[in-house]
Amino acid sequence: MRKLSPITFLLVLLFTFQVAPSYLAQTQKEPGSITGRVKLDGKPAKGITVIASPSVTDPARMVEGMFSSSASIKATTDADGLYKLEALPAGKYRVTPSAPALVTADTNLHGEITVDEGSAAEGIDFSLSLGGVITGKVTDSDGRPVIGERISLKPLDKADPAAASGMAAMFGNRMYATDDRGVYRIFGLRPGRYIVSAGKDPDPMSAFLSQRPKKVHTFYPSVTDETRAKPVQVTAGLEATAVDIQFSSTEKGFIVSGRVVDGENKTPIANAMVAYSKTQATGKDGDVQVSIEGGGELSGVPGGFTTTNDKGEFRFAAVLPGHYKLEATSIGAFAGTGGSQFYGEPLMFEVQSTNVDKLDIKVHRGAGISGIVVIESADARDSLDRFGQLMLIVMVKDDTNNSPSTGNCVVGADGSFRLGGLKPGKVTIQPFAMGARRPGLLRVERNGVEVQGALEVQPNEEISGIRVVLSPATGVIRGRVTIQGTLQPGAKIRAQARSRNDETSEFAGVFGNQSVDVSSNGSFLIENLTPGSYEVEVFATVPGQRGSRNVSAKQTVTVTGDSPVDVDLVLDLAKTTDR
Repeated sequence: MRKLSPITFLLVLLFTFQVAPSYLAQTQKEPGSITGRVKLDGKPAKGITVIASPSVTDPARMVEGMFSSSASIKATTDADGLYKLEALPAGKYRVTPSAPALVTADTNLHGEITVDEGSAAEGIDFSLSLGGVITGKVTDSDGRPVIGERISLKPLDKADPAAASGMAAMFGNRMYATDDRGVYRIFGLRPGRYIVSAGKDPDPMSAFLSQRPKKVHTFYPSVTDETRAKPVQVTAGLEATAVDIQFSSTEKGFIVSGRVVDGENKTPIANAMVAYSKTQATGKDGDVQVSIEGGGELSGVPGGFTTTNDKGEFRFAAVLPGHYKLEATSIGAFAGTGGSQFYGEPLMFEVQSTNVDKLDIKVHRGAGISGIVVIESADARDSLDRFGQLMLIVMVKDDTNNSPSTGNCVVGADGSFRLGGLKPGKVTIQPFAMGARRPGLLRVERNGVEVQGALEVQPNEEISGIRVVLSPATGVIRGRVTIQGTLQPGAKIRAQARSRNDETSEFAGVFGNQSVDVSSNGSFLIENLTPGSYEVEVFATVPGQRGSRNVSAKQTVTVTGDSPVDVDLVLDLAKTTDR
């Protein structure tokens, strides 16, 4: 799967946060319902609030869920522990009991629940028990309390980190931060072992908004090497106390500094955006594979970023020893429709035991692509403004580097765009938007002729007359899975739609695939698909005594967007599939 560069990931993230609140109303459908029972230590649990929240597995709707908590529907259990969530629009939901100090006894949670029009999803049951507590204090090197410091937990005993925590994580981040005494107390945790740490930014947006000095990621008991961290044992109904962390004055990391300069005349580049990401040396001849500092699933998240001053200078503090990659782009890549004006080769560097300075990132004025974005749809009401604000993202692959570079620009209200600062090579274009409708790419034209494959760009070339033709991604695959055999505890089933429209595209696997959880009743719904051919696959990872094995079933379908495509798949748990 292709990964967006740290710079491009950051720009897409900022774009997403800017446009997220501006959604359009979605088509109303006949509502359905979800019913089930909640038990506490095996007995009916009365007065437990159960919440159904719209699922956001679609990457283009990720931030929508962050801004739409009001869309959640709640119900309260009766004396028999029964609940019923009513008036649910057809779609996918996450269902969770709201019980801060309790945990679910079953680690195989329901995942996404699919609600069809006018139907009921039944038997969505939960078994709860009392959770455990971790509490301690965070201090600086002088022993003074560190206020508002984020605490991170890493479970060691569960295959699914999200399932390893209890109800606590659903009640905001307040309990994960220290108070005015430097004290934290995290409750509602599943029994098991945890790695506790402080000094890690929870996400790149928090790092961007925070003005606090960056701290070195430190683990209990006050070590910066995770391999030396001491696991904390959590027991149901009990507290693990004195889990204290102290930041060290001798391990603050190192300063990395340098300049961004024009590769031809060595003049400084002011207001350039610079980002670094953790790497590890692999392969032959110094090849480097980019990884994510601190792990995680968000490919391309930068370890840190800043902008250059009027002398082209940049500076990063608190960088730990390791191998890193530096990238630079124009700040104009996000502001306005012009995109970047230059490109630069990634600069690899290593931090050992001293500060690293005099790093020069050489950039070059790149090629440009300009044109217009249009909508092709049978619905006359469809227009660009129905997508909200729109961005074009490109990947550029040349003949000498297997790792593509990236670029982006914001599309103007009239559909005009310009992608600048591009390296020479083969360019693939993909639309991205946040809104009630997701854009799908039908084709790219140059001077009225459809471009087959990628668009060839020469050094410093200015290409005009490009027409990017989009269609609303309104296609839906509605599926049902029949299980042959017994699904063991801990097994999960997912469904994926893999686009076959352009399998050679550099974006194949980035925007072309969508996957969702299969409900406990065997149904799934994959939405926001561009018309075309898709391979639908359902798969399960089944645990066993000799390790886990993969089981899957596939079917190819054609999506038109006019009406949902129904798929029936049989998952034979006796078979094994290599995925």
